[in-house]
Amino acid sequence: MGNLWIGPPGDLYEIDQAAKSFERAADLGVTEFKALSGRVTLTRNTTPVRRIKLNWDMLPPPTARVLDRLARRVDGSAPLLLIDPAAGNVLEAAQAGGKGPSGSTGLAQWFKVSTNGTVVETAPGVFAFTAADATSSVAWRCGPWSGNFPTAAGLRVSFRAPTAIAALGTAAVGIDFKKADGTVLSTASATGPFVAATVPAGATHLTPTAKPGTAGTYSLAGACLTYGGDTAEDDVPGDGLPQMAVTGYSDTPGSPLPYRNVGVDLVEVSGAAS
Repeated sequence: MGNLWIGPPGDLYEIDQAAKSFERAADLGVTEFKALSGRVTLTRNTTPVRRIKLNWDMLPPPTARVLDRLARRVDGSAPLLLIDPAAGNVLEAAQAGGKGPSGSTGLAQWFKVSTNGTVVETAPGVFAFTAADATSSVAWRCGPWSGNFPTAAGLRVSFRAPTAIAALGTAAVGIDFKKADGTVLSTASATGPFVAATVPAGATHLTPTAKPGTAGTYSLAGACLTYGGDTAEDDVPGDGLPQMAVTGYSDTPGSPLPYRNVGVDLVEVSGAAS
Protein backbone atom coordinates (compact mmCIF):
# COMPACT_ATOMS: atom_id res chain seq x y z
CA MET A 1 0.00 0.00 0.00
CA GLY A 2 1.31 3.44 -0.90
CA ASN A 3 1.12 6.75 0.94
CA LEU A 4 -1.73 9.25 0.92
CA TRP A 5 -1.46 12.26 -1.40
CA ILE A 6 -3.70 15.33 -1.16
CA GLY A 7 -4.08 18.70 -2.87
CA PRO A 8 -5.21 20.23 -6.14
CA PRO A 9 -4.07 18.40 -9.29
CA GLY A 10 -0.57 19.50 -10.21
CA ASP A 11 0.30 20.40 -6.62
CA LEU A 12 -0.16 17.22 -4.60
CA TYR A 13 1.50 16.71 -1.22
CA GLU A 14 2.56 13.27 0.00
CA ILE A 15 1.77 12.30 3.60
CA ASP A 16 3.90 9.33 4.57
CA GLN A 17 2.72 9.18 8.19
CA ALA A 18 -0.13 6.72 8.68
CA ALA A 19 -3.35 8.22 9.99
CA LYS A 20 -4.43 7.22 13.52
CA SER A 21 -7.94 6.68 12.12
CA PHE A 22 -9.11 6.45 8.52
CA GLU A 23 -12.80 6.10 7.66
CA ARG A 24 -13.78 5.86 3.98
CA ALA A 25 -17.50 5.14 3.90
CA ALA A 26 -19.98 5.89 1.11
CA ASP A 27 -22.94 8.06 2.11
CA LEU A 28 -25.87 6.00 0.82
CA GLY A 29 -28.47 8.65 1.69
CA VAL A 30 -30.96 5.99 2.83
CA THR A 31 -34.24 7.12 4.44
CA GLU A 32 -36.80 4.68 5.82
CA PHE A 33 -40.57 5.25 5.75
CA LYS A 34 -42.53 2.87 7.95
CA ALA A 35 -46.24 2.44 7.25
CA LEU A 36 -48.83 1.71 9.93
CA SER A 37 -48.91 -1.82 8.63
CA GLY A 38 -45.24 -2.17 9.54
CA ARG A 39 -44.02 -2.33 5.97
CA VAL A 40 -40.89 -0.28 5.22
CA THR A 41 -40.20 1.75 2.08
CA LEU A 42 -36.70 3.05 1.35
CA THR A 43 -35.40 6.02 -0.61
CA ARG A 44 -31.71 6.51 -1.30
CA ASN A 45 -29.28 8.58 -3.31
CA THR A 46 -29.05 7.44 -6.91
CA THR A 47 -25.27 7.80 -6.72
CA PRO A 48 -23.81 7.53 -3.19
CA VAL A 49 -20.99 9.95 -2.39
CA ARG A 50 -17.72 9.11 -0.65
CA ARG A 51 -17.01 10.60 2.78
CA ILE A 52 -13.52 10.33 4.22
CA LYS A 53 -12.41 11.12 7.77
CA LEU A 54 -8.72 11.25 8.66
CA ASN A 55 -6.99 11.87 11.98
CA TRP A 56 -3.28 12.09 12.68
CA ASP A 57 -1.35 12.30 15.93
CA MET A 58 1.92 14.19 16.20
CA LEU A 59 2.20 15.50 12.66
CA PRO A 60 5.39 17.46 11.97
CA PRO A 61 4.83 21.18 11.28
CA PRO A 62 5.37 21.11 7.48
CA THR A 63 2.63 18.49 6.97
CA ALA A 64 0.27 20.13 9.46
CA ARG A 65 0.68 23.47 7.68
CA VAL A 66 -0.23 21.93 4.31
CA LEU A 67 -3.47 20.49 5.72
CA ASP A 68 -4.25 23.78 7.44
CA ARG A 69 -3.88 25.72 4.17
CA LEU A 70 -6.08 23.22 2.31
CA ALA A 71 -8.79 23.29 4.97
CA ARG A 72 -8.86 27.11 5.10
CA ARG A 73 -8.66 27.44 1.29
CA VAL A 74 -5.65 29.74 1.61
CA ASP A 75 -4.59 28.97 -1.96
CA GLY A 76 -8.05 28.90 -3.56
CA SER A 77 -11.35 27.04 -3.49
CA ALA A 78 -10.71 24.50 -6.25
CA PRO A 79 -11.71 20.88 -5.55
CA LEU A 80 -9.06 18.66 -4.00
CA LEU A 81 -7.73 15.31 -5.10
CA LEU A 82 -7.19 12.64 -2.47
CA ILE A 83 -5.13 9.64 -3.55
CA ASP A 84 -6.45 7.02 -1.18
CA PRO A 85 -3.86 4.32 -0.35
CA ALA A 86 -6.69 1.87 0.36
CA ALA A 87 -8.19 2.18 -3.13
CA GLY A 88 -7.54 -0.89 -5.28
CA ASN A 89 -8.61 0.68 -8.58
CA VAL A 90 -8.86 4.41 -9.32
CA LEU A 91 -11.07 3.93 -12.39
CA GLU A 92 -14.71 4.89 -11.82
CA ALA A 93 -16.89 2.01 -10.59
CA ALA A 94 -18.93 1.73 -13.79
CA GLN A 95 -15.91 2.39 -15.99
CA ALA A 96 -14.00 -0.48 -14.39
CA GLY A 97 -16.91 -2.73 -15.29
CA GLY A 98 -17.07 -1.51 -18.90
CA LYS A 99 -20.34 0.31 -18.18
CA GLY A 100 -21.70 3.84 -17.94
CA PRO A 101 -24.54 6.11 -19.01
CA SER A 102 -26.04 5.08 -22.31
CA GLY A 103 -25.01 7.19 -25.30
CA SER A 104 -22.32 9.79 -25.78
CA THR A 105 -21.67 10.35 -22.05
CA GLY A 106 -20.78 6.71 -21.54
CA LEU A 107 -18.73 6.54 -24.72
CA ALA A 108 -16.67 9.52 -23.53
CA GLN A 109 -15.08 7.43 -20.77
CA TRP A 110 -12.74 6.01 -23.42
CA PHE A 111 -11.18 7.21 -26.66
CA LYS A 112 -9.09 5.71 -29.44
CA VAL A 113 -5.43 6.67 -29.58
CA SER A 114 -4.79 5.01 -32.94
CA THR A 115 -5.89 6.13 -36.39
CA ASN A 116 -8.51 3.40 -36.37
CA GLY A 117 -10.65 1.46 -33.92
CA THR A 118 -13.92 2.50 -32.26
CA VAL A 119 -15.46 2.54 -28.79
CA VAL A 120 -18.92 1.02 -29.21
CA GLU A 121 -22.01 0.51 -27.09
CA THR A 122 -22.88 -3.19 -27.42
CA ALA A 123 -26.00 -2.93 -25.22
CA PRO A 124 -27.56 0.01 -23.34
CA GLY A 125 -24.84 1.23 -20.98
CA VAL A 126 -22.37 -1.56 -21.88
CA PHE A 127 -19.21 -0.69 -23.81
CA ALA A 128 -16.50 -2.40 -25.85
CA PHE A 129 -13.61 -1.53 -28.14
CA THR A 130 -13.61 -2.62 -31.77
CA ALA A 131 -10.06 -3.03 -33.08
CA ALA A 132 -9.86 -2.68 -36.86
CA ASP A 133 -6.40 -4.25 -37.00
CA ALA A 134 -3.27 -4.94 -34.93
CA THR A 135 -2.50 -1.22 -34.48
CA SER A 136 -5.84 -0.21 -32.91
CA SER A 137 -5.48 1.17 -29.38
CA VAL A 138 -7.90 2.49 -26.73
CA ALA A 139 -7.35 4.85 -23.78
CA TRP A 140 -9.21 5.69 -20.56
CA ARG A 141 -10.45 9.15 -19.50
CA CYS A 142 -10.82 10.36 -15.90
CA GLY A 143 -14.43 11.60 -15.82
CA PRO A 144 -14.34 13.57 -12.53
CA TRP A 145 -11.35 15.58 -13.75
CA SER A 146 -12.50 15.92 -17.39
CA GLY A 147 -9.65 14.16 -19.14
CA ASN A 148 -6.34 12.76 -17.97
CA PHE A 149 -5.84 11.10 -14.58
CA PRO A 150 -4.17 13.46 -12.05
CA THR A 151 -0.99 12.05 -10.52
CA ALA A 152 2.30 13.15 -8.95
CA ALA A 153 5.97 12.63 -9.70
CA GLY A 154 7.46 9.77 -7.70
CA LEU A 155 4.16 7.90 -7.33
CA ARG A 156 4.21 4.23 -8.35
CA VAL A 157 1.33 3.32 -10.70
CA SER A 158 0.23 0.17 -12.52
CA PHE A 159 -2.37 -0.75 -15.11
CA ARG A 160 -3.97 -4.00 -16.25
CA ALA A 161 -5.98 -4.32 -19.47
CA PRO A 162 -9.66 -5.33 -19.51
CA THR A 163 -10.25 -9.05 -19.04
CA ALA A 164 -11.11 -9.75 -22.69
CA ILE A 165 -8.02 -7.93 -23.99
CA ALA A 166 -5.76 -9.38 -21.28
CA ALA A 167 -6.64 -12.88 -22.46
CA LEU A 168 -5.13 -12.23 -25.89
CA GLY A 169 -1.58 -13.34 -26.58
CA THR A 170 -1.18 -10.26 -28.78
CA ALA A 171 -2.14 -7.65 -26.13
CA ALA A 172 0.03 -4.70 -25.14
CA VAL A 173 -0.50 -1.90 -22.61
CA GLY A 174 0.97 1.48 -21.81
CA ILE A 175 0.82 4.50 -19.50
CA ASP A 176 1.36 7.94 -21.05
CA PHE A 177 2.79 10.44 -18.57
CA LYS A 178 1.78 14.02 -19.34
CA LYS A 179 2.26 17.65 -18.37
CA ALA A 180 -0.73 19.68 -17.16
CA ASP A 181 -1.36 20.88 -20.73
CA GLY A 182 -1.66 17.29 -21.98
CA THR A 183 1.77 17.11 -23.62
CA VAL A 184 3.23 13.60 -23.37
CA LEU A 185 6.53 13.49 -21.47
CA SER A 186 7.17 9.76 -21.69
CA THR A 187 5.43 6.40 -22.00
CA ALA A 188 5.83 3.19 -20.04
CA SER A 189 4.80 0.27 -22.23
CA ALA A 190 4.78 -3.51 -22.00
CA THR A 191 3.86 -6.54 -24.06
CA GLY A 192 1.07 -8.41 -22.33
CA PRO A 193 -1.78 -7.20 -20.09
CA PHE A 194 0.18 -5.48 -17.28
CA VAL A 195 2.48 -2.49 -16.94
CA ALA A 196 3.92 -0.65 -13.91
CA ALA A 197 6.11 2.44 -13.62
CA THR A 198 7.09 5.38 -11.43
CA VAL A 199 5.65 8.76 -12.47
CA PRO A 200 8.57 10.82 -13.83
CA ALA A 201 9.56 14.34 -12.80
CA GLY A 202 7.43 16.99 -14.50
CA ALA A 203 4.39 14.76 -14.99
CA THR A 204 1.11 15.82 -13.38
CA HIS A 205 -1.28 13.51 -15.27
CA LEU A 206 -1.39 10.12 -16.96
CA THR A 207 -3.45 8.13 -19.45
CA PRO A 208 -3.56 4.30 -19.52
CA THR A 209 -3.84 2.58 -22.91
CA ALA A 210 -4.44 -0.93 -24.20
CA LYS A 211 -3.89 -2.52 -27.62
CA PRO A 212 -5.63 -5.84 -28.38
CA GLY A 213 -3.20 -6.56 -31.23
CA THR A 214 -5.88 -8.54 -33.06
CA ALA A 215 -8.93 -7.28 -34.93
CA GLY A 216 -12.22 -7.83 -33.14
CA THR A 217 -14.62 -6.40 -30.56
CA TYR A 218 -13.57 -6.68 -26.92
CA SER A 219 -15.43 -5.82 -23.71
CA LEU A 220 -13.91 -3.01 -21.64
CA ALA A 221 -14.86 -4.68 -18.35
CA GLY A 222 -12.18 -5.67 -15.87
CA ALA A 223 -9.59 -2.92 -16.38
CA CYS A 224 -7.63 -1.76 -13.32
CA LEU A 225 -5.48 1.32 -12.67
CA THR A 226 -3.73 1.48 -9.29
CA TYR A 227 -1.82 4.20 -7.48
CA GLY A 228 0.82 3.34 -4.89
CA GLY A 229 2.15 -0.01 -6.08
CA ASP A 230 2.38 -2.75 -8.70
CA THR A 231 -0.96 -4.23 -7.68
CA ALA A 232 -3.30 -3.80 -10.66
CA GLU A 233 -5.33 -7.00 -10.93
CA ASP A 234 -8.17 -8.35 -13.02
CA ASP A 235 -11.72 -7.23 -12.26
CA VAL A 236 -11.10 -5.07 -9.14
CA PRO A 237 -14.08 -2.79 -8.29
CA GLY A 238 -13.43 0.86 -9.12
CA ASP A 239 -13.07 3.46 -6.36
CA GLY A 240 -12.57 6.42 -8.69
CA LEU A 241 -10.68 9.67 -8.13
CA PRO A 242 -13.51 11.94 -7.02
CA GLN A 243 -13.24 15.67 -6.53
CA MET A 244 -13.22 16.33 -2.79
CA ALA A 245 -13.83 19.27 -0.47
CA VAL A 246 -13.02 19.75 3.21
CA THR A 247 -16.11 19.87 5.44
CA GLY A 248 -14.47 19.52 8.85
CA TYR A 249 -11.10 20.36 10.36
CA SER A 250 -9.48 20.13 13.78
CA ASP A 251 -5.98 21.20 14.86
CA THR A 252 -4.74 20.59 18.40
CA PRO A 253 -1.24 21.39 19.63
CA GLY A 254 0.68 18.21 20.35
CA SER A 255 2.92 17.42 23.28
CA PRO A 256 5.68 18.24 22.76
CA LEU A 257 5.33 21.21 20.46
CA PRO A 258 5.65 21.94 17.57
CA TYR A 259 3.86 18.67 16.67
CA ARG A 260 0.12 18.87 16.03
CA ASN A 261 -2.84 16.52 16.12
CA VAL A 262 -4.93 17.13 13.00
CA GLY A 263 -8.28 15.82 11.75
CA VAL A 264 -9.76 16.40 8.31
CA ASP A 265 -13.21 15.44 6.97
CA LEU A 266 -13.79 15.39 3.19
CA VAL A 267 -16.79 14.73 0.97
CA GLU A 268 -17.09 13.93 -2.72
CA VAL A 269 -18.42 16.95 -4.63
CA SER A 270 -19.32 18.04 -8.13
CA GLY A 271 -17.74 21.44 -7.37
CA ALA A 272 -16.18 23.20 -4.42
CA ALA A 273 -16.53 26.93 -5.13
CA SER A 274 -17.71 29.20 -2.33
